[in-house]
Amino acid sequence: MVDALIMIRTSLFTRFKTNALSFTRRWRSTLAGDERREIAFFDVETTVPTKAGQPSAILEFGSILVCPKTLVELHSYSTLVRPTDLSLITTISKQRSGITRDDVLSAPTFAEISGKVYDILNGRVWAGHNIKRFDCARIREAFAEIGQSPPEPKDIIDTLLLMSKKFGNRAGDMKMASLAKYYGLGDQAHRSLLDCRLNLEIL
Repeated sequence: MVDALIMIRTSLFTRFKTNALSFTRRWRSTLAGDERREIAFFDVETTVPTKAGQPSAILEFGSILVCPKTLVELHSYSTLVRPTDLSLITTISKQRSGITRDDVLSAPTFAEISGKVYDILNGRVWAGHNIKRFDCARIREAFAEIGQSPPEPKDIIDTLLLMSKKFGNRAGDMKMASLAKYYGLGDQAHRSLLDCRLNLEIL
């Protein structure tokens, strides 16, 4: 019985390792010879709408640029963001990220960091957990709000979709907090830069 369990576990590990290597080789090939070849993991923290039709404002942007060959972090950037309407920072928003109105009073507006965000993201592969549904949309909305064209990705790696397909539902709902708990990596901070690094570690 023990030998059978060891064989099953070894088989599962080998299969996962093969899939991971195949995935890495594919992205190396895609990025070969490109001057903007780093993968941009990014995450945004936002206000939480409390009624229908209410917008969500970005409160924090964080990103790490990662070498596609080694998955080593090469550069990081993170900043709080002051929304134009501070009343959007409700009790629910504070409970989620811990970011308060006082925290962002002296922070730059999105318009003031838009050039930096554009430079980080445009023309690179974007990576993040559930970014296709959430983070990408918030970035595009923020650029539209200030009348600027948004950055465009070379491609998108959504780790929620990737891990759901390769990993199944062994970690429950597949949220980053659940995956972090599954792997014994601690609690999710719900802060942009820390979540980028946690996402990379999970992947």
